Amino acid sequence: MALPFIAESAASAIIGNLVSTCFSYLEVYPAPFRGGMQDELERLQHALPQVLAVLTAVEGGAPDMVENKALDAWLWQFRDAVENAEDVLDELEYYSKLKKTVEEARDGEVRGLLSNLKRKFNSVFNFFSNDTLKRSREAVKGLDRAVADMGPFLQLVNGFYGPSVKRQKLEDIMKARETSSTVIKSEVLGRDKERDRIVEWLIKPGDGDVDVSAYTIVGIGGLGKTTLAKLVYSDERVREHFDSIMWVCVSLDFDAAAIIRKILNYSHSTSLEALHEDLKQKVTSKRFLLILDDVWNDDKTMEWEQLVEPLKFGQRGSKILLTTRMDSVADMAAKAMKCKRESLNLNELEESDCMSLFNNYAFLGVNPDDYRNLQLIGEQIVKKLGGSPLAIEVIGGMLNYCMEYEYWKKILEEDKMKLQEGKDNIMAVLRLSYDHLPTDLQLCFRYCSLFPQDYTFKRKKLVNMWIGSGLIPKSICGGQRPEDKGKEYLNLLTRKSFFTCTTYNNGSKITKQYFMHDLLHDLAQSVSRGECIRIGRDDARITIPLTVRHLSVEKLNVPSIREISVLKNVRTLIASVKEDNIPEFIEVIKGFEKLRLLSLCNNFDFSKSPGAFDSLIHLRYLSLPQQIVENRSIGYDGLTNLVNLRSFDVSNHVIRNIPYISKLPFIHKLQEFIVREENGYKISELKNLKDLRHLRIDELENVRSSEEAIEANLNGKECLKSLSLDWSVDRSNCTEADEQLLDNLCPHINLNKLCIARYQGAKSPCWMTGLSLINLTSIELRFCQQWEHLPPLGQYSSLQSLCLMGLYAIKQIDCSFFGSNSRCAFPSLKKLQLWYMRNLEEWIGIDDKCMFPQLHSMSIIDCPNLREIPTLPYSLRQLLISKVGLTALPTINQDYANNNQQEHFQALESLVIGECEKLEYFPTDFFGKFNAIISLCIGDCPKLTKRGISDIQVPSVLGVLSIGSCGELEAPLLWSANLTSLTRLELVDCARIVSLPPAQVCAQWTMLYLLSIHNCKELSSFGGIQALVSLRSLAISGCDKLIEVALLQQPPFPNDLGQKKNAVDCLLKLDYLSIDHHALLLLEPLRSLSSISNLTISDASRLTSLPEGWLQNHTTLKELHIWNARSLLSLPLSMKKLCSLDVLVVEDANLIQSLPDLPTSLYSLKITGCHPVLKEQCQENIGPDWPKIAHIPDVRIE
Repeated sequence: MALPFIAESAASAIIGNLVSTCFSYLEVYPAPFRGGMQDELERLQHALPQVLAVLTAVEGGAPDMVENKALDAWLWQFRDAVENAEDVLDELEYYSKLKKTVEEARDGEVRGLLSNLKRKFNSVFNFFSNDTLKRSREAVKGLDRAVADMGPFLQLVNGFYGPSVKRQKLEDIMKARETSSTVIKSEVLGRDKERDRIVEWLIKPGDGDVDVSAYTIVGIGGLGKTTLAKLVYSDERVREHFDSIMWVCVSLDFDAAAIIRKILNYSHSTSLEALHEDLKQKVTSKRFLLILDDVWNDDKTMEWEQLVEPLKFGQRGSKILLTTRMDSVADMAAKAMKCKRESLNLNELEESDCMSLFNNYAFLGVNPDDYRNLQLIGEQIVKKLGGSPLAIEVIGGMLNYCMEYEYWKKILEEDKMKLQEGKDNIMAVLRLSYDHLPTDLQLCFRYCSLFPQDYTFKRKKLVNMWIGSGLIPKSICGGQRPEDKGKEYLNLLTRKSFFTCTTYNNGSKITKQYFMHDLLHDLAQSVSRGECIRIGRDDARITIPLTVRHLSVEKLNVPSIREISVLKNVRTLIASVKEDNIPEFIEVIKGFEKLRLLSLCNNFDFSKSPGAFDSLIHLRYLSLPQQIVENRSIGYDGLTNLVNLRSFDVSNHVIRNIPYISKLPFIHKLQEFIVREENGYKISELKNLKDLRHLRIDELENVRSSEEAIEANLNGKECLKSLSLDWSVDRSNCTEADEQLLDNLCPHINLNKLCIARYQGAKSPCWMTGLSLINLTSIELRFCQQWEHLPPLGQYSSLQSLCLMGLYAIKQIDCSFFGSNSRCAFPSLKKLQLWYMRNLEEWIGIDDKCMFPQLHSMSIIDCPNLREIPTLPYSLRQLLISKVGLTALPTINQDYANNNQQEHFQALESLVIGECEKLEYFPTDFFGKFNAIISLCIGDCPKLTKRGISDIQVPSVLGVLSIGSCGELEAPLLWSANLTSLTRLELVDCARIVSLPPAQVCAQWTMLYLLSIHNCKELSSFGGIQALVSLRSLAISGCDKLIEVALLQQPPFPNDLGQKKNAVDCLLKLDYLSIDHHALLLLEPLRSLSSISNLTISDASRLTSLPEGWLQNHTTLKELHIWNARSLLSLPLSMKKLCSLDVLVVEDANLIQSLPDLPTSLYSLKITGCHPVLKEQCQENIGPDWPKIAHIPDVRIE
């Protein structure tokens, strides 16, 4: 099957550029350069329209292409020629840039490679090497040969892919994809929820402003969209609700007139106007449902409008239901109908439904019980099919053809894409979606086969890799930046359902992640064969075709390095290299002259081979493992050869040691540029780096003049999004110099994020007080210890995050901080941090304007002299106050975002108060007012009183509660009746708690999973914790009274706890128990524990022997950890009875001299600080105790 290997637009640009470039060189260097090239160039120029016609015909004929090996071979030949031409153009540009660099370099700065290049440029051709001249001739000849071989294919492609054939094929496809509203009962399983959701939407009253509205079912091919629509069509609730229900299969050709003819059931042609009139009469005064199945078009606005126009005469409440593979169709339908966008993204079937559907097809006509040997294989096959009903139907029907074990096993072991050839194959169904993509998007989709299944794609990284590998050349971007074009491509692929996008909020920022359905990943592998290859760690040996362009190898060893060494066309290499094989790999990689992208994972120490990649002049993307190297003497001069680099992901150590980094004009990120006084490292190196998006400059004190600072041209970097300006620590007498320097480092107005660290000036730079950076969303001022007066940051209308840290000279935050030029201060701020402001005493709010109306998170840490915080807004969700000199919590009742304050009572979700030694009280209505708090932590606030609070009722949704040294609030918080949602409870340094709540209270804590109790010195009773039915983790330490009570218990341990008269009715089933004294095991309910998996005794210093009776009754124990076992004399003989024990760890066991027989289940044994005799006893093969441990895989006795 012939693939459109290279986009027509890209090929046109490359060939045209090569021809015009070579013609211009012929004019300058006619005699030695020509060598017959002019005739070839003229032929190329003349044949270019025909070449593009062939490419256009092949691209346009993508659906159901006819297999033609000759055309396939010519396309590869043509692609090779075009890519060779692209390489030559790249080299010409490369040498031109180096020539300019040499000519501009000062004599003192020309060294090494530059000196060699200067001599080279003094040769006859003066600006590119003889090798490049030779390759340019070869590129022209290669294109000329490809064009000469093209002749036979002109008629072929017109026959296979010409307009009339394409029209016929489109009609064939549409006929093949024609659907009806009839439901086949065996098709329908597991879509009841989705059906009910759609039906409910259909029969509910329509929107008041819209007569006819639309709903779209979206999903990749094979998920059962059409089947679901059939279910809805035949549902009795729908049939009773609508006066008329119409079904139309739209398919690929979205033609309004054709669709209306299908609605009207017309077979004859008539004008669009007449069709409109007839449809208008059909729907007028009727509540109708129109189902448009298999819609593909998302851009023919006029056709949509022509279809919709007569439908608007239907009765209010009429609906349109669509099915599509493309999310963008839902947008188009809503736009055309002028209604709210409503859609359902259809997911895979549940596993149980998958099996039921599979059994319907695989065991059709037979009794499944007669084939029990096939059922397990069937389950494994279904798991490979990604929950796709169509795939299950296809494979189930195929397996039903042959009910033999060997056949089913063979199918299980095959790749899904080989399960069935032909039009019924699931890949053929999905292939239709792929064929419908523009060629540029096909290239990007195929590329994704380099990644493993279930890979999480990050937008920025994927787009940068597309660009780096040459899939988005500048020639197709028009006026757009390639990054913007790449984002557009990813959005289009997502809207067309080739990717699924999920939004992830980690608290500080919202990020998008992209996923590809397993079947779509298989499709990507299928359509990229010969072009993209991924070899996983466990893959059987795969032959790599010589045509491969993009290669991913999970583990390169010597054989695989030798195999890839013969590849000459690789543009992308993603690999993990074994450390021992790095020298061989480096030698091979030097021959990859066409390489655009190199990404190495694990083990690669670049500091040992700093010149490994200096010759890869086509590289756009270089990613190497992060590593820490302190040696500053290692130089990476050769990296400046890579003048085309855009994405440069390497260790900070490498960045710091690249001289003359200005020679890499296209790089986007410099995460640590250290200014030095020596040539090649001055701040002026940044001058020409106009494409920088992210920049951090360190050791700014080495900038020696204002002129140097201005020469960095920060103000001219329009693309710069984040900037960090950093000085070194431990400097003195530098206030005036820092102020003057910072004034001259004004960034461009487009900057989003700014960080200033260790600046020793006393005043703000003029460009911050002047509010020129109107696009700032984040500001961080860190350890600027002399900064006395803050700029009017409240006036930055776009600011969303503000961090003030270590500003020791700030004593007061007053109205100047908020600004005076608007009615609202910090209108967009969502996150505020005040950390280590040790001398901050006063924070004065403002009464006459709003403040922080959008604030979500605020943290104030180590501001010991701050006595008061202004009133905060209801929008606040997270509040953290630690080491602050407050006597009372701030009031939270300011509401500028919404007049309905009750809505904002729900906002506060997390409250952490710690080490506020002066804090005396909470507002009286605090706990009743904020009923959405899910995490509450109060610790080291010993002066807290109940002042005015008669009854503490914490919110019923509270999930995490941490109480520690909080005065009179300790017991009331713990005994609150509303802890029904509690999952984690931590008690630390609670001097006023003598007992945990009784069983009737604990029984309400039905969700409590983890309980941790530390240093509660007065605690003497576990209360009713035996009623905690969900508790799985319990940790106790430092509870002296509890240990005293435990030591009074007699007798130590009965052998049969079931006969103990006083044993409690214990519901505890712990997975993990940690105690710091073995006597605690004598206390109920720990004494009566029936189930435990992991026991840790964190301080066994007074333990001479393990509680043998307790251990005998806990044979389910899997892990036993004993720390500080310096008094332990031996392990008990009953250890062998712990038949489930996997791990045994005994630390500081200096008295144990021999081991008992150990359980056969033991996997890991670790004894540290052991007696020398024990080590001798356990010597491998010769020690007397060796037979007792020989069966254990992991043994460490040291």
